[in-house]
Amino acid sequence: MNPFLRYFNLRTLALLLFYIVVTGFSYWVAYELRFDFNVPKNHALDRLNTVTWVIGLQLILLLANGQFNSILSYFRLPDALRLSLSLFISTLILLSMWYVYDGNHVPPRAVILSNFLLNFLLITGFRVAMRVKSSRGLEDWFAFDQSQNVLIIGAGEVGAGLSSDLLNKTRLRMRPVAFLDDDPKKIGRYVHGIQVAGRVDELPDVAKRYAVTKVIIAFPSASVKRMREVAEMAREAALSVDTVPALTDLVSGRAELSQLRPIQLEDLLGREPVDLNSEHIRRMLQDKRVLVTGAGGSIGRELVAQILSYDPAELHCIDQAEIAIFNLQQEVIAPIKSHATIRTQVLDILQRSQLEKLFAQMRPEVVFHAAAHKHVHLMEDQPDEALRNNFLATEQLVRIASEAACEHFILISTDKAINPTSVMGASKRLAELALTAQQHAPGNSTRFMAVRFGNVLGSSGSVIPIFRRQIANGGPITVTDPEVTRFFMTVEEAVGLVLQSATQGTGGEIFVLDMGQSVKILDVARQMIVLSGLREGVDIDIVFTGLQPGEKLYEEVQHINESLEATRHPRILRFVAKGGSNGDSLAASQELSRAVESADALEIKRCIQKYVPEYTPWGI
Repeated sequence: MNPFLRYFNLRTLALLLFYIVVTGFSYWVAYELRFDFNVPKNHALDRLNTVTWVIGLQLILLLANGQFNSILSYFRLPDALRLSLSLFISTLILLSMWYVYDGNHVPPRAVILSNFLLNFLLITGFRVAMRVKSSRGLEDWFAFDQSQNVLIIGAGEVGAGLSSDLLNKTRLRMRPVAFLDDDPKKIGRYVHGIQVAGRVDELPDVAKRYAVTKVIIAFPSASVKRMREVAEMAREAALSVDTVPALTDLVSGRAELSQLRPIQLEDLLGREPVDLNSEHIRRMLQDKRVLVTGAGGSIGRELVAQILSYDPAELHCIDQAEIAIFNLQQEVIAPIKSHATIRTQVLDILQRSQLEKLFAQMRPEVVFHAAAHKHVHLMEDQPDEALRNNFLATEQLVRIASEAACEHFILISTDKAINPTSVMGASKRLAELALTAQQHAPGNSTRFMAVRFGNVLGSSGSVIPIFRRQIANGGPITVTDPEVTRFFMTVEEAVGLVLQSATQGTGGEIFVLDMGQSVKILDVARQMIVLSGLREGVDIDIVFTGLQPGEKLYEEVQHINESLEATRHPRILRFVAKGGSNGDSLAASQELSRAVESADALEIKRCIQKYVPEYTPWGI
């Protein structure tokens, strides 16, 4: 097809007609201005004779610079520069012709310059009007639209970008009317025509003044404390609160500024960003063969995502759940651009022959063992399953890793392993002891270590998704005890600190992550009710059910037989346990295996108590 024919359509014809009218009108008016609206006859004749080819010259240059195939509703500085270049070249051509022909049968120089300015102003004005019309809609010009007034907290780059998006995307039905910012230099200034109306603490007054119905928090790098303060001010003013995506998602391109979401409990319970020594982690993982067990779980998925950012040579992800592996492939691995060789496999870590085959083929140098049964109530009814998966499988895995001479082996443990009252916690404590025993086994060269932490915000089976479902169903919210407390961490923070811990271990340590202050579950329930726009006791009730078997009022961070040592990171604590012998571990494994085969819950708990004396099981 002729390249010029692709421009031939109704839209282009309409645009061609517009440009003919505008350039002709500008050329005609330029003569009138030059001669004070009294054009001499000879110049009037020259105008008539030259108007056709002057317009033709300008149209050719406009076409050459893409002015016929540009989207009219998009007009920014680069578009204005291309337009001015087209008109400037035509002006230069006309001026050169004036000098070549000594001014004969060529428009006067003043006409040429006036024509350039008039053309630029008229076409630019048209393009700006088209952009305004497209971005805000004609109905907004007359204030008939139903957009809600929104107040943007933060007048930095993120806030400015967000306001631009909201102005352009009318489908969002949100009209930014003011900014708030704590920088005194910005107060009173305008961003995209919207005033920075005051400081953040003035939120209630500014919201009332501008008839605001929604607040958007647009500083993703702000401290969690500040987020809580802003959210609380907005709630007291009866305003809904949205926030922009996380800074990491914006930078990576996984999210856009306009993809707003309601502020969630995770935003208010999280803590300050973790300062990681990325170079130490990179030296441990870069160009290494890494294995992650339980890769389809909450911790495993985040481990995969963060490990890939450190350029391993090979990453092998295993999980016994087929759907978990599928989701990992689609939601985590596929969006990440990595040069690493990535393999996924449905594999139960209890299958010794399959594990040995995997280690023989892959020869992993770093192993992160996240596979585990973690739900306290379920495992309390199935102690054989907890013991089989959390202890016996882990002990088998550490022996295989030691035989394969892995460099690092990191067990993901739990704070419930400390002075446990649940089978799940006791089984994880046994797994820790298996690591300690293998660390001191003759001929071992692998650095074995465990990392303990508390509840991960939003993970499957954790309290927050449960409360969210109960609220969606109209309640009631069930809390076991008004005094029960738990530690909470974001999955990103927990995994980042796990990687940091792994760089500090020399073998045999148990690391405990600084989880901050424990939080009352009752307070969590109340905050979630408020964040949902509901009222406790009016829209939804809280019911106390009593502690469940295996549950504690509070979690602990240190075992009585562990000594505390400092680490290079302020949020990581190191506990060094007394080393056991490999023979003790083997004897425990054999006796506990026999107990598991009996499937007698009381017998299993008594057997666990023999090897974990601090374990105080329910029902015995």
